[in-house]
Amino acid sequence: MNGENTYFRPKLYSKPSSIVETVKLLAELGERGKPVAGGTDVMVEKRREVEALVDITGLNLSYIKMDNNGLHLGATTTLYTIEKSEEIKQTPYRILAQAAHKVGTPLIRNMGTIAGNICNASPSSDTSAALLALGAVVRMVGNGKKREVPLDKFFAGPFRSVKEHDELVIEIYIPPIASRTGTSASWLTKNGNVDESMVGVAVLVVLNKEGEKIEDVRIGLLSVNPTPMRAVQAETALIGKKISDTLLKEAAQAAAAEAKPRSKADYRRSMTVHLVETNLKEAIAEARG
Repeated sequence: MNGENTYFRPKLYSKPSSIVETVKLLAELGERGKPVAGGTDVMVEKRREVEALVDITGLNLSYIKMDNNGLHLGATTTLYTIEKSEEIKQTPYRILAQAAHKVGTPLIRNMGTIAGNICNASPSSDTSAALLALGAVVRMVGNGKKREVPLDKFFAGPFRSVKEHDELVIEIYIPPIASRTGTSASWLTKNGNVDESMVGVAVLVVLNKEGEKIEDVRIGLLSVNPTPMRAVQAETALIGKKISDTLLKEAAQAAAAEAKPRSKADYRRSMTVHLVETNLKEAIAEARG
């Protein structure tokens, strides 16, 4: 390995004290600047174009707030904090705590942040399937602008998002959970040097009053597509339908058909069918309970 790839030596380090100051600095730096909090991805990527690190840990963006309007996660909230949050674990939002636990090692989770995990836009980002199933929205501010982007519109390609260089993610917002809602998630992990998910599935279902039909559903998938994705066709096949084993199996097959795996396509699709069907059944059981 040559020195050019081994050493990562940005020329500038800055720690702004306000969001306004931060986005102004990011606008000036363009692609040469990189906002960092945990820095776990930055130190792995070591991108040549990054000449300046903008430390955002002093912006008071580490928090978990739950109210009648939903769940609010500050951008620099660590994955460990989310993993251990009793407030999250005691609700259907719990699949996010499970997803946070799935990321790396305790050391990585103590450093890595929720915004960093999605801004990396990895096809195998472990929190993304849960956030997609929960209907998460990414809140960003830029140089004189604000915008909200649903997470299923946030990923632009492998390791690319729609976030501009002058924008800063400040919060991940998750809408309130309706009554008669169940959630479930699971991951199939590679056996190798890197603890990477080979397939990940998260499901949210909302049942009608009688518990016989699916009123709403979201299915998040990861590692089976160039970007984390929602299985929209599978969701459409389920909404308004009376629950049956046949329906769930057909929906799981539809989800697998939507996927575009990068490698081991047949195996990933086969496991997608299994995991989607299993998680649908578990989420329905929870919603009925």
